[in-house]
Amino acid sequence: MRDHGIGFSQAFRTITIFPIPGKDAEEASSQLFFYPFVGLTVGFIGGLFLCICYRFTNINAVSSLVLGVLWTCWMAFATRGFHLDGLGDTADGFGGGWTKERRLQIMKDSRSGSFGVIAICLCLVLKSVAAAHAIYCGRLPLLVWSVVLSRLMVVCMCSFCSYAKDSGLSYDLVSGAGIVHVLVALVLTVASGAVLFFCSGLLDGISITVPVLLIPVGASAVSALVLAFVSGRKIGGITGDVLGACCEVSETTSLLFAVFLN
Repeated sequence: MRDHGIGFSQAFRTITIFPIPGKDAEEASSQLFFYPFVGLTVGFIGGLFLCICYRFTNINAVSSLVLGVLWTCWMAFATRGFHLDGLGDTADGFGGGWTKERRLQIMKDSRSGSFGVIAICLCLVLKSVAAAHAIYCGRLPLLVWSVVLSRLMVVCMCSFCSYAKDSGLSYDLVSGAGIVHVLVALVLTVASGAVLFFCSGLLDGISITVPVLLIPVGASAVSALVLAFVSGRKIGGITGDVLGACCEVSETTSLLFAVFLN
């Protein structure tokens, strides 16, 4: 009998609301291997609902906006607001503290400040509008793709950045991450992109091209790099809150850049 799992079910339990049964991995970082797949699963479930609506609904500016809001609601529910909470705490800490110690103290506080509320509201609005545009243009796979990419960025941040404190809820996750986690997650991400590309033409009016898939990759990566740089300057590394912020920022940014594609 195995005393530990491989991290598959642990990945779902950590970053989603789904209580997938299974044993935790011996090393917390093992769950990072499966983050892109978790993103694909969450995105696919929400995307399936949108495909049904797309098939039986007259898509116009209003209906696409409603579906975009529903998509954002689904993502907040499926992740139990976990990443949004990290975004809010990060915004509060970076915006309200003048020293590293004070910023970390603010980020640990469970109360929400004005910076955090504003950041969460802006994120939800921008994501909803960008998702609505993708739906209106028949690019539903982009929504799923943005979720997969954002989870890949979390793996990269864990692997290439140091933890800002000597301990914490995400300390073991970050300290045990390495290049092998990035490579495996990258393979799963590429496979997910291939699946989305080849399945995009199964429904009339829905299509996606290789450039449409590649542009969000760059946007997501740049946003994650900027956040990692700012976090390094502000608190000397990353925390679990910063990882949540990375997930939300990269997901939203990848969708926003896709808005400008022809």
